[in-house]
Formats: sequence, structure tokens, C-alpha cells
Amino acid sequence: MPNHTIIFVDDDFICNLDICEILREADFIVVTTYCASAAIEAIATGGHLSGLVTDIDLGPGVDGFEVARRARAAYPDLPIIYISGTAAARHAFEGVADSTFLSKPCPPQQIVAALNRAIRLEAV
Repeated sequence: MPNHTIIFVDDDFICNLDICEILREADFIVVTTYCASAAIEAIATGGHLSGLVTDIDLGPGVDGFEVARRARAAYPDLPIIYISGTAAARHAFEGVADSTFLSKPCPPQQIVAALNRAIRLEAV
């Protein structure tokens, strides 16, 4: 699999470290962010992105739904994976179209598999 660049955003430092390590082991290039504003800045800096993985509850400021909307505005077909322990019911109403929702805690390999499916489908 060629390296794909993704943005990962989660305000939980330990969760972020663990998942990003597994994503890198799966040959993803990971832009690690810990808040919505840093993720939005990473989206705005351009470059080729293959996906976004975002928690929904990111502390003060905008949430992961808004991060995903901004990512889709810049990259209309960008695969989006939401991860959250609390917002499953909101995904149907606030999530961007054709996104995936994974309930936390989820094994990092489940995120890798979701990204691989989304990116493979996008490449077809």
C-alpha cells in the first residue's frame, strides 16, 4: 500500500499517541493534532490528504463535526472517520455524508481497517 497522509485529531494525549503509533506502523503518514484549531490549520496548509480521523468532543471551541465539514470543503471526497465515546446518536444528523463512525474505545486496528476501506473505495 502506498503511504497515505491522514490527519488525526483527539484531545486525549494517551489515546492520540497509541492510535497514531499503530497508524504509522500501518504505513500511514500521520499529521497528529490535539485540538480542532490545529486540525483546521493542518487542513488549510494544503498538500495531499487521504483521510481524516477525528474525535468529536475536542474541548473548547469547535467540535469534530465542524473539523470534518471544513476538511470536506477543502477536499470534497476526503474519507472521514469519526471516533467518539459519546456522540454516536449525533453522527446521523451532524456527520458529513459517507463518513464512518466508530465508538470509543475502539481498537486501533479497527481504525486502520476503516481507513483502508475508505481509501480503497475512494481510489476506485
